[in-house]
Amino acid sequence: MINQKTVASSISPMASSSSSSSTHQWKYDVFISFRGEDTRKSFTDHLYTALCQNGINTFMDDRLRRGEQISPLLLNAIEESRFSIIIFSGNYAFSSWCLDELAKIIECVKVMGHKALPVFYNVDPPHLRHQKGILAEAFAKHEQIYRENMGKVVKWREALIELATISGWDSRNRHESKLIEEIVRDILNKLVAISSSYMNGLVGMEYCIEAMDSLLSLRSFDVRMIGIWGMAGIGKTTIAKVVYEQIYTQFEGCCFLSNVREQSQKFGLPYLQTELLSQILKEMNPSSRLLNKGINSIKDVLCSRKVLIILDDVDQRQQMEDLAGDHNWFGLGSQIIITTRYRHLLTCQEVDATYEAKKLDNDEALKLFCLHAFRHKHGMEDFRQLCGHALNYTKGLPLALKVLGSSLYAKSKNEWKSELEKLKQFPDKEVQNGLKTSFEGLDDSEQNIFLDIAFFYKGHDKNFVGEILDSCGFFFSIGIRNLEDKSRITILENKLCMHDLLQEMGWEIVRQNSEVPGKRSRLRAHKDINHVLTTNTGTEAVEGIFLDLSTSTELNFSIDAFAKMKRLRLLKICDLQIDRSLEYLSEKALITYPHDVWMRRKYLYNKGHSYGEPKFLSNRLIDLCWHGYPLKSLPSNFHPEKLVELNMCFSRLKQLWEGKKEFDKLKSVILCHSQNLTKTPDFSIAPNLKKLILKGCTSLVEVHPSIGALKKLIVLDLEGYKKLKSLSRV
Repeated sequence: MINQKTVASSISPMASSSSSSSTHQWKYDVFISFRGEDTRKSFTDHLYTALCQNGINTFMDDRLRRGEQISPLLLNAIEESRFSIIIFSGNYAFSSWCLDELAKIIECVKVMGHKALPVFYNVDPPHLRHQKGILAEAFAKHEQIYRENMGKVVKWREALIELATISGWDSRNRHESKLIEEIVRDILNKLVAISSSYMNGLVGMEYCIEAMDSLLSLRSFDVRMIGIWGMAGIGKTTIAKVVYEQIYTQFEGCCFLSNVREQSQKFGLPYLQTELLSQILKEMNPSSRLLNKGINSIKDVLCSRKVLIILDDVDQRQQMEDLAGDHNWFGLGSQIIITTRYRHLLTCQEVDATYEAKKLDNDEALKLFCLHAFRHKHGMEDFRQLCGHALNYTKGLPLALKVLGSSLYAKSKNEWKSELEKLKQFPDKEVQNGLKTSFEGLDDSEQNIFLDIAFFYKGHDKNFVGEILDSCGFFFSIGIRNLEDKSRITILENKLCMHDLLQEMGWEIVRQNSEVPGKRSRLRAHKDINHVLTTNTGTEAVEGIFLDLSTSTELNFSIDAFAKMKRLRLLKICDLQIDRSLEYLSEKALITYPHDVWMRRKYLYNKGHSYGEPKFLSNRLIDLCWHGYPLKSLPSNFHPEKLVELNMCFSRLKQLWEGKKEFDKLKSVILCHSQNLTKTPDFSIAPNLKKLILKGCTSLVEVHPSIGALKKLIVLDLEGYKKLKSLSRV
């Protein structure tokens, strides 16, 4: 066996799971064409064994050939092979099957990039070019048999002449074992060169191959299971493919099972078990005896073999259990690589190590985008600014960079502008479809948490959002952990983060649920909210509204517009410039927030005008944030028992409410710069209040003494009062 060292070269998660590559362009590395009666049980058998032992995926037809018509299976196998080794022996040219194979090989050389490698086995190579001696005898026979189809014979002659021009091996006066070793080494070197050339078309981080090399154990006898995880479209499959290309020649058997999630849904796990054995054993149809044993057959076949197996896009524990259940299934030195969006599956499988595929940085993203938009790695100078807009949209996601770049190829500057403007309203379908499976794999509670984060809470404090969504009955703690494990969200410094394209996907999923805005579960687009509020077309379907006043135009609506939204639980009408600067700062930062910053925040009351007396707000509200609330008080019939946050900065409130209410869940009240507020309510109805911000309420005269009984109050801000007279017993 020839030892082949690991090739260290840069690989990158640059392409999506659906990208084409050489791993499925070629099914086999080598096709062997030979005359059975000459070499089947000698040279050809020894060569085939040596190739397989070195992990070279080789096709050899071992059946006895009968009849004149070559099998379509053989023609397909030639097309699906990178190389063909033609063992030209004394009786090769007497076989019409062999000559048909040769003609097909030469055809593939000319049109498909196929490589032909002749072995002149005990024959004189010049005889092929001149077609003398035994070749003349063979063709005299063929011309007699095919006198009605001389075109076929002419084609064979031309193929032999072509073969004679190709450099190959002459077996005469050589030890066969040395010759076979030389052939195998040459094939291995060519495969490595092909792999390196494949990577030249990729863009990304050299760190990727270094990281994977450190996780694998190629120089030891350990059986290793390595997981590659990350969000959809991030390039997990590409990483696995390039690693496979780099190292598969070092194994006795190899298998790349693509799209396990999709294939198991369509055909079931027994089909994938068959495919795994077929690739490892290099048999089109493994024996029924093996297949009937299922998992045990995989164990029996693989326990003594050093194998490389890639399980791509796994989404269920059962898939791993049935295809690669345990380390002891495999021979010493085997490597199992699993790609998935679900980090938790890798934990359950007890893999030896995991690698998280990351988005590309700006330089790498630009190179990849330009590779598809301009077919080279540098953008045209006139498109520099537009390239920047494209990168801002794709945010380093390889799938989006490739799809968007390809869609803009050979388009004019005006067409670029039009496409990028269109994406602001209508996301690219191919990208969305690639990401949508990320949503479909969630349970109902996880879907609700995902959508609420996408619409309302991206970038917000995890603990704060947890209190809100727990009150919605969404089991936040386990739900957010699962979303993180499934690569839907990330948590950085306790903030909930989500890729912009996943967020956009969430918006699009809700939008597609109904053409009528008032019948959608969540509203965020200003035009949709304007339509619902000004036409009073809201329905019970609406659960959440998010209106950013900092980017909206003037909006006029009646308070009664909310009357039909009886299931409304999240209402956020806010100026994000204020929202981001105050609401979700840490408790320490809130206490020390400088007064002069507030004085520079000029709130524009004229953004949202509402009229009428407050008659109805949903009692299911859990988060009520309304900057610049225009009325003097909340509706008298407003009894939101599950309300967690009440945020009414810059409101025109004089008082919050009158009479006895129950706010057992209320944790946060923010009324800063509500300059008409004269007194606070009785806080004994909110025993769990943690945060009370009354900064800048310059007309405040009295704070209810019940504030002193709030045992859980952590943050209290009363800065900026000029008229405060009573703070008794606080």
